[in-house]
Amino acid sequence: MAIAVIGDDDFTSSLILRLSRLGFDAIPARRGSRAFSRVLEGADVVVCASLRDAKDGVGNAGRVPAPFVWMRNALPNAPTMLEAMRTGVVDVLPTGCGDAELASRARAAIERARPSDLRMAGQLASLERDQRAGRYVQQRILPRSPLRIGHYRLAHQVRPSMFLSGDFVDYFAIGDGYFVFYIADVSGHGASSALVTVILKNFSRRLRREYRPSMLQRPGEMLAALNRELLEQNLGKHVAMFIGVVNLKADTVTYANAGHFPHAIHAGGGRAHSLECNGKPVGLFPNVDYETGMMPLGAAESVVAFSDGVLEVMPEEGLAAKEARLVECAASHAPDVPALWDALGVVRGTTGPDDMTCLVVARAA
Repeated sequence: MAIAVIGDDDFTSSLILRLSRLGFDAIPARRGSRAFSRVLEGADVVVCASLRDAKDGVGNAGRVPAPFVWMRNALPNAPTMLEAMRTGVVDVLPTGCGDAELASRARAAIERARPSDLRMAGQLASLERDQRAGRYVQQRILPRSPLRIGHYRLAHQVRPSMFLSGDFVDYFAIGDGYFVFYIADVSGHGASSALVTVILKNFSRRLRREYRPSMLQRPGEMLAALNRELLEQNLGKHVAMFIGVVNLKADTVTYANAGHFPHAIHAGGGRAHSLECNGKPVGLFPNVDYETGMMPLGAAESVVAFSDGVLEVMPEEGLAAKEARLVECAASHAPDVPALWDALGVVRGTTGPDDMTCLVVARAA
């Protein structure tokens, strides 16, 4: 059990000798020395003779390195004690205490700093409950799959790498005779990225109410609006996203891409090709413009989009080979989402190092 003792005077030297005799690994921590911060970080407990010593230790390490035991002649007054506790002091020990009390209080401070197995198990159980609750909420905000809008069938499947996913999809009717669909991949994965998917869902809801008619012809305007929102919130997260608007009367798809890869795929009649359209992820750069692509969608044709997590589990070497394999699978198996996964070798229940998502928008035959 390592105990760092701050100071370089006679009291410090005698205290180190006492602690060593009591079986502790007592190490001097001298302010100004190059090893000062390393000694504090390696200690289970830090003993100091003044509150200034504790504050210097915190300032040097940039954080509370270990619990502090403050040795002084008498108990401090209430305001000073509160300040000490905020600094990281867990015990105040009389300087004239005997060896038995010194050893007992030092061990108690160390045990207080080390979480017990029972407490750790409780914390892990609580964390798991929170994660499961978060996953339930996240699944509830995803759209129903499959879903019919007019003569189109939309389906998706999200396979998170952890309890929570940074991948997200949404689709919804908008305006008179249109619907929007998108696939989004938030940077990172896990809880912090999952929180951004809630922002995406709220964006979808506002978009349905507050869209401009020009957005139906230029969906890049939707991406630009989301880009401004994420930058204003300063979340430190960005989102790769492919978004499309389907005109139900003309059977056309207008689309834009915000750094999403692999490219979405247009499939039908046993053939398929990538919809290459460039753009920067939302949430990174201000004043970004997005290109717009447009194509007709014939009877029994589909738009297929994967998140980049699927690339991590594919056996092919190189991105070009993997993207070619995705196009080949879309040509043969779209719009059947389970068949697409099977063709890629992603069996049910498979998880990868990153979230994996498949979204299919299919026009009826």
